Amino acid sequence: MSISDIKAKAFCLWLLLGSVTAFGSLYTIDAVADSITPRTYKKLIDAQELLAEEKVDEAIVSLKSWLGELEDDSLDKALTLQTLGYAEMSKERFRVAIEYLRASLETEKLPESVKYNVGYMVAQLHAALGEYDQALSFAEEWFVTLEAPSPTQYIFMANAYAQTGRFEAAIPYAETAIRESSEPRENWYQLVVASHFKLENYAEAAENLRTLVATWPEKISYWEQLASTYIALDEEEEAFAVLRLAWLDDRIEKESTLKSIAQLALARGVPEHAALILEAGFVRQIIDRNASLVGLQARAWAAAKEYEKAISVYRQLAELEDSGEPMLKATRLYLEMEKWGDAELAIRDAIRAGIEKPGEGYLMLGMALVEQDKFEQSFDAFGRAANFNESRRRARQWLRYSDGLFKQQQWRQTFGRE
Repeated sequence: MSISDIKAKAFCLWLLLGSVTAFGSLYTIDAVADSITPRTYKKLIDAQELLAEEKVDEAIVSLKSWLGELEDDSLDKALTLQTLGYAEMSKERFRVAIEYLRASLETEKLPESVKYNVGYMVAQLHAALGEYDQALSFAEEWFVTLEAPSPTQYIFMANAYAQTGRFEAAIPYAETAIRESSEPRENWYQLVVASHFKLENYAEAAENLRTLVATWPEKISYWEQLASTYIALDEEEEAFAVLRLAWLDDRIEKESTLKSIAQLALARGVPEHAALILEAGFVRQIIDRNASLVGLQARAWAAAKEYEKAISVYRQLAELEDSGEPMLKATRLYLEMEKWGDAELAIRDAIRAGIEKPGEGYLMLGMALVEQDKFEQSFDAFGRAANFNESRRRARQWLRYSDGLFKQQQWRQTFGRE
């Protein structure tokens, strides 16, 4: 319960019930008139009237001056302290209100039902101040006195337990609140989901998230959380299905979500779907053509064996990154397609732009040159590749292979004539 809720509730109690007790207690001033002195009765009636007129400061001054004349451990003092607590509450001085209400309880003179309701109010004030351990120390005792707790009372307990990290205790209270309510609130389900996540109960979290998605489908965060939960359960196919449905329903608006769909599509073996979704996101301006997403699209097209499309996207990526690495990847695809001339041009571009492992670049350049029978140029490329640790062994192997082919070519040219 928020501070504003507590303040509003305090005023309603005064204005509607005309009582010095809380939460619909049957103990009104008139009900205890025979148990307190006439002077105290009058003081409390006067204070109630001042509070009803919103003359709170006057009521507090009057009650505090009267408090000093009362005997300790008397009902008169208990009720006066209680009334002061509610008055301070209406001024949003919650720390002071707690002190008065606790002092009222410590007299041990309040009727039982009133005592527990005052304890609940103290619990709510502690909760509003973020003091959940203190809140529970009062709330646990109060809750067991209720014959038929309301959903909001159950959820109060659930919140208090969750705030103190006692998630196993919080869940049953929250679930009961949901079950007993004809219109469960959205944040009640959120509390259950959060508690299950803390306990790593992902299957139970998914069950509640499915309800959130069905009830509040416009909130994409629930779709994302449900997909994340399926991933935690190693159910990537379900995660992909959830996000794909959100995409088809035009609910995806965040770059991170669209990227997750593409990554899941790749993981599920449908890379073409990943590439097409990213392209649609670019066109619809849901996402920008940044290096991360363009690179993901290139990998998707490559995984789908749509090499020409992948190469085209790698060229875009090279411009975005101002790096030779994307053209190095494009070269691999040209080699895969046996397009040796294109591979030569692409790897030369990559080397000029700068790549992390130049030896790999020169090795691929030599391979492309060999396949075009440009043996002498390949010797130079393989020689350069042999200068780098990462490519030295393979470069020497290719150099021997290239030299053998070159010698065969020379022999055919020399002795192959009639």
